Amino acid sequence: MRITQRVATAMTVALTAWSPALEAQGLPDHSGFTAVLEERRHGSLVDYEGLEQHPEQLESYLAELSAVTPEELVAASREAQLALWINAYNACALKLVIDHYPIRGAGFPASLVRSLKGVPGNSIRQIADTWSREFCDVAGKERSLDEIEHEILRPMGEPRIHFAVNCASRSCPVLAPEAYTAEALDEQLDAAVLRLVGDAEHYSLERGERATLRLNKVLDWYEDDFGGKEGVVAFLLPYLPVDDREYIAGHGPAEVKYFDYDWTLNDTAVFGPDVDR
Repeated sequence: MRITQRVATAMTVALTAWSPALEAQGLPDHSGFTAVLEERRHGSLVDYEGLEQHPEQLESYLAELSAVTPEELVAASREAQLALWINAYNACALKLVIDHYPIRGAGFPASLVRSLKGVPGNSIRQIADTWSREFCDVAGKERSLDEIEHEILRPMGEPRIHFAVNCASRSCPVLAPEAYTAEALDEQLDAAVLRLVGDAEHYSLERGERATLRLNKVLDWYEDDFGGKEGVVAFLLPYLPVDDREYIAGHGPAEVKYFDYDWTLNDTAVFGPDVDR
């Protein structure tokens, strides 16, 4: 993006953030983030190059999140709070990527160390302090991705968040096609689970003497939020195809294994624009 474009964008966002209307707006309706997703989400991928060149919609939505007051959050319903923080995580992750796009690696020797750990050169994990850096203003406070996920979302006791938040990586559960809202939250979270179990890169059933579920690694990392490995299986069963449920019932208890995790940036510039999951 040309410097003049960046300056114009910054001025627009600053004016938006300071407008009296935003200061008294209450929680946003998240339509601004839906507009970002409609333009930049392509199935399982994101057009980060286009978003980096034209971040105005994303920055405007982030300004709305910044203008929310803690009092407004506390007064909101649980559903409204969950929707806001899920959207905030996803929007902030997009911001982190485009603030460092194109990602070229962390530099020697950090990049080499991460490469040895299986982290690709263009991964979000090549950005220093990926999860702990406080860079994204939500409700008047600079937040890190770790804070939003582990200190705010997970304590709210909704395990379906792990199918909804997106860490800008190929193996992460994919972004929803629209922003989460309080009114549609339950249906949207169920749809997020169904997206994952309907995708062979995230879920498969191996049929043998004993049923084996192969699952996204995220469900291993956060299995405690489901009540352990058995809890993960019990949680997923209602979302599985009928014939899979019947097979597991007849060949259980199911064994659980996990796919290797691909930290490659979920970028249309890497995988092409036509991948749709």
